[in-house]
Amino acid sequence: MQSTRVGVVILGDEVLKAEIREANLGYMIPLLNEWGAKVVLCAILPDDISTVVRHLKHYKEETDLLILTGGIGPTPDDITRDAVARVAGVPLVLDPEAARTLEARYPSRGELNPYRMLMAHVPQGAELIPNPVSAAPGFFVDGMAAFPGVPVILHGMFDWVRDRIDGKRQARVTLYSDAPESRYAGIMEELMSAFRDVGIGSYPMMEGAYRVRIVFRADDLAMASACADAFATRLETIGYAIASRTEEPS
Repeated sequence: MQSTRVGVVILGDEVLKAEIREANLGYMIPLLNEWGAKVVLCAILPDDISTVVRHLKHYKEETDLLILTGGIGPTPDDITRDAVARVAGVPLVLDPEAARTLEARYPSRGELNPYRMLMAHVPQGAELIPNPVSAAPGFFVDGMAAFPGVPVILHGMFDWVRDRIDGKRQARVTLYSDAPESRYAGIMEELMSAFRDVGIGSYPMMEGAYRVRIVFRADDLAMASACADAFATRLETIGYAIASRTEEPS
């Protein structure tokens, strides 16, 4: 079965203006691949509702699940919930369960002010995503899952995504060599045509014992291995050897 097409969208001027260093993609993407997702896009968008709405509408056409991080806090620059509601075509509503969760977490009236209670407002019909770290929930509606952008909070919530992924991790064969990329580019081109179900990637290595690693990915390890074998054989005919090989089943 084909993996779920997943897009990841980071929201926040703080990333684009270098107020903080983006740290969530490096956490999410390895997990998504491990769980069998096909990550088809990543984007970083500003705190501008019209811009976010325009892009989310487009991204939804290319994905089965959009994961959004950032912009669901209590301040005026947190515009994600409004943008998602507009894309979903529904109003924002006060969710009773979210409100009770915040009330339990912040029993003092001074702590639970109207701005903090904004975090209990979600697009109508949304499913809440539990937040065991700071109580304010994320939400899922119309194929869009919104999470806080603070890494420690995201980490505590992100396992919710796992059950929404319909796929399996691809098998992978990795070859290491000292061959220059330009020498085997033609071999790659031929094999990409001959093995349509195998993804092939070439990645230069600036450190370590080897010059490049060539990765072969497929749903079936035998298919990835067959393509890697063909590559290794062709590489030898032009005078280069495979120095090392690893295999990872699906």
